[in-house]
Amino acid sequence: MTAPEIPAVPVRLARRPVVGELVVPWITARTPDGRFRFGAVDHHRHVRALQERLCQTCGDELDTGRIVFALRDSDLRLLVSPEPGMHPVCAAYSASGCPMLAGRMSHHRTTPLAAQLTEVGASFHGDPTGSRPAAPAERWHLLWTTGYRAFVNPLTGQPAAMVLPEQILRVRPIGPPPPLRPADHTPDSEPDPASTPGPERSPS
Repeated sequence: MTAPEIPAVPVRLARRPVVGELVVPWITARTPDGRFRFGAVDHHRHVRALQERLCQTCGDELDTGRIVFALRDSDLRLLVSPEPGMHPVCAAYSASGCPMLAGRMSHHRTTPLAAQLTEVGASFHGDPTGSRPAAPAERWHLLWTTGYRAFVNPLTGQPAAMVLPEQILRVRPIGPPPPLRPADHTPDSEPDPASTPGPERSPS
């Protein structure tokens, strides 16, 4: 397997710190000793980005009328984003640089990052229900919108962004669809035994 190509850093993100050749998003959590933890979200920056309409990747103010959200299949069905929006250029960079968004990870991390960070006294936000560790990854989509409404999601009790249908500009899936799980196979997808050719018999 060839290594994934590292995307070029756009000018908008040139001021952000880089770890492992990848830009560290503005809302990424840090441990008390200053290390960044990819996949963990700083709760205070998360709330501030949603309420003040800041880009979760660069931290700057979002452009009015052009906001991009990264949504999983389950988020897209509800038109609710647990994470703040992004500038189009920041979203494009994240979609190619983040292994989860790009579809290069089939499952979420086995050990919850929240538990790891709690042990060292760091704040965490991003999986409030604790349902993602070791769970199969869903397909992600980029959703272009003209705006959103910040609210507290009653399903999680956490701040989120609600998008109305009339605010949607376009939707684009990211990466390949995840492989089917055994539960995804239905009887209708199984071949009909009557239509399946049996072994050939030699003439008597």
